[in-house]
Amino acid sequence: MRFIRFLRTKTFTANAVIFFIFSALISLMSGQMPESTYYYKRWLYKEREWEEGGRVYDRLFGVRKWKSRLPEMSDFVKFAFPKKHLKSTDDDYLARFVLESCRSEWTHWMIICSSLLFLLWNEFIPAFKIILLATVLNMPYIIIQRYNRPRIIRLLEKRGYGELSCVQKPYLS
Repeated sequence: MRFIRFLRTKTFTANAVIFFIFSALISLMSGQMPESTYYYKRWLYKEREWEEGGRVYDRLFGVRKWKSRLPEMSDFVKFAFPKKHLKSTDDDYLARFVLESCRSEWTHWMIICSSLLFLLWNEFIPAFKIILLATVLNMPYIIIQRYNRPRIIRLLEKRGYGELSCVQKPYLS
């Protein structure tokens, strides 16, 4: 009962706390999903023609200038796969990087989608503030994944790596 009253306080602080709890739960859940969920040719992850191999994100948002400045999960959680900088140019590592970029994109989209739940217990304006917060905080990470992934896939295909499977050998945990 207290939790319901807490939800109905309609304060930004209460909503922000709930939003960050949702974000943490979604992040944890993404690590438990089957790797096949993050297959790079699925609708959510596949490159669109208008993205021009990710170049549109650099042209519109200057992603190359700021992408390395944003914090990422591996800065805080050591077991998370680091995506800020490439640690290797090995084909299997790059294939794993592609998979993890799909996982990251899925996570950030789900956090944005979960913010719509705030419409259930808030009036429109407080819910809109959380939806806006979710979008502003998560879109840069989606843009980074959409910028990086096509370039890495092209490199792997150019090297003859062939079809990238969902599960990659040595980097499987």
